[in-house]
Amino acid sequence: MMQRKTINTIYAIFLLLTWPILADGQQQIKSESKLDDTQISILTCGSGDELYSTFGHVAIRIYNKDNDIDQVYNYGMFDFKTPNFYIKFMRGLLPYSIGSSSYSRFLQGYHHEKRSVIEQVLNLDVREKKHIIEYLKNNMKKENRKYKYDFFLDNCSTRLLDLFNNLPGDLSFSSKLKPLTFRDLLKENLHSLRWEDFGIDLVIGARSDRLTTRRHQMFLPSYLKENIEAATFETSDNSRLFAQPSNIVLDFEELAKNRNTSSPNIPLYVMIGLLLLTIIVNIKNSKFQKFYNKSLLFIAGILGLFLLFMWFGTAHDATKDNWNVLWLCPLWLVLPFVKNTFKTYLIYFLFVLLFIAGVNSVFQFLPQFFNFTFLPLILSISISGWIEYCSNKY
Repeated sequence: MMQRKTINTIYAIFLLLTWPILADGQQQIKSESKLDDTQISILTCGSGDELYSTFGHVAIRIYNKDNDIDQVYNYGMFDFKTPNFYIKFMRGLLPYSIGSSSYSRFLQGYHHEKRSVIEQVLNLDVREKKHIIEYLKNNMKKENRKYKYDFFLDNCSTRLLDLFNNLPGDLSFSSKLKPLTFRDLLKENLHSLRWEDFGIDLVIGARSDRLTTRRHQMFLPSYLKENIEAATFETSDNSRLFAQPSNIVLDFEELAKNRNTSSPNIPLYVMIGLLLLTIIVNIKNSKFQKFYNKSLLFIAGILGLFLLFMWFGTAHDATKDNWNVLWLCPLWLVLPFVKNTFKTYLIYFLFVLLFIAGVNSVFQFLPQFFNFTFLPLILSISISGWIEYCSNKY
């Protein structure tokens, strides 16, 4: 059961790294004749039940009642018909694009998923509205539609921020900057998703533990919304608030609270159970002992190969520099097959790595955060590794 849960979590993390948001069309923006009456707003969508939707979404709405225009544009679409789709998807090479849908269809989707939608109407003059519309029209062209997605650095939220920073004026933020890492920002939304939190800490590397700038933090739609609320926009003519007060379009407050309620740390209990099982199996010295230890070391080695693949074989920046390979080391796959002096050197080397990883799970001295839940698993691997070494020493 634990292995099945782990596999499901790893699959969900792939969805997280790609953060897909699907829309129902890619229409071109209609001709604007009355920009004075056109309203441009940001739509910030709350979290959902699935991991990929946990961190929300953001889109931009163009509305003109007289011209019968009411469309939503978002950066986060991909094409399932892309050649080698699954390979590109897994390696972070799948091209993403801007897409559009009607506002009514957009709301239907979020109402169905029971996810909140908050609207912030922007205080823009005619020139600025025209700039945004032309910017989106240019992005909607076939030759410009696709872009290289990055979970932290180039997603639906940062794309809108870039659009606003491209306006003819200065967008400045006054809200207090919080000293947070990328990992901290993820964890704010994972209180009820313990297995997903465990899996994310396993897969993302040290680059996720660097302190974020204000722009970095706005990769999360909620932080973009928070900063826009207090932002000012300065031009040669005037200085004004960039957005009007927020308006709640869809409200699922109780569900949102439940989704963010802290849940018991089931992965920690499971790992402690695994540690106790490892101790019992090796104390009894049964026939099952050899199979158990080899299996545990094999799984550790395979997971190590997976982490190396995510580090070197993909374009996901978040999975680079992953120090978890200290204890999920591919060399565990080699240990059962080497003999004599080399095996002694190998086990000592692996135990040094395990010691470093175990200490870091408690004191966090490495440049990467280790989830404390890793510690019982590290101890289990240590026990199985030592028994395997002793039973096949010569």
